[in-house]
Amino acid sequence: MRKIFLIGMGPGGLKYLTAQAIATLRKVDVFFLLDKPGRGKAELGDARRRILDLYRGPGAYRIITAESPPRPPAQDDYLDVVADWHARKAEILSTLFETHLAEGETGGVLVWGDPAFYDSSIAILRRIQAEHPGKFEVEVTPAVSSLNLLAARHAISLHEIGGDLLVTTARRLLAGGAKNFDSVVVMLDSNAAFARIDPEDFHIYWGAYLGTEHEVLRSGPLADIGPALAETVRREKERHGWILDIYLLRRGAATAPAS
Repeated sequence: MRKIFLIGMGPGGLKYLTAQAIATLRKVDVFFLLDKPGRGKAELGDARRRILDLYRGPGAYRIITAESPPRPPAQDDYLDVVADWHARKAEILSTLFETHLAEGETGGVLVWGDPAFYDSSIAILRRIQAEHPGKFEVEVTPAVSSLNLLAARHAISLHEIGGDLLVTTARRLLAGGAKNFDSVVVMLDSNAAFARIDPEDFHIYWGAYLGTEHEVLRSGPLADIGPALAETVRREKERHGWILDIYLLRRGAATAPAS
C-alpha cells in the first residue's frame, strides 16, 4: 500500500509550519504539486518549493507537477460544479500517484493553510481511496491556519468571551450568512464581498498574503473603511495576479483608529 501525506503548510511563509509538518516532510519520497495557471500563480508553487528546499534540501526528494484544472465560477448549481471540479482533480492526482509512486513509497501533497478549513484536498483524496480500494493510505498533518495568524496580527481574539464564531465564505456572507452572529470570519473572498453588505456596526479586521513578504493588514469600522479597503483588494489583485485574504467582522467592537 502506498501512503499519501496531506501536509498543511500554513499561510505560505517559511516560519509557519509546525514541528509535526516538518517531521512529516522528511518522510516523503515524492511530492505532488498541482500548479495553478494564470498570471502570478507560479508564486504559489514557488512557496512550496522554498519550503521543501529549506526543510529537506535539494535532491532529497522528487517533485511531480501537473496543471490544476481551473476552479469554475460560482453558479446556481454550485455544489454540482464543485463536485465536477473535484472529480477532475482526483483523476489527475490518481494518475500521478499510479504512475510515479512505487509500492512502499510515500507521497506528499502540501496544502496551503490547513487541510480542515475550506480546502478540497481531503475530499479529493477520499474520492481516490474509494475509487482505488486498498491502494492508498491517507494521513493528514494540521497547520497554523490563516485564522490564527489573522488574530495574532491584529492582537485580537476571534470571538468575544462566551460568544460564538461563524467561519464562512463570501458567497454565504452575501446570502445573509452573518445574520445573528456577532463574530464572523470570512474566507475565500478575493472580491471584497464586505463592501456589498449592510455595514451595520461591524468592525473589520482584514489581512492578505498573511505570513509572506506581501502581507497587508487593515482594520476599522466597516462603514468608514469599506470602500477604501475594496480598492485595496482590487489593487493588490492587479499587482500580483491573485489574492488570498481573510477577515473578521465583529459587531459592536470597541472603536479603534482605522489602520
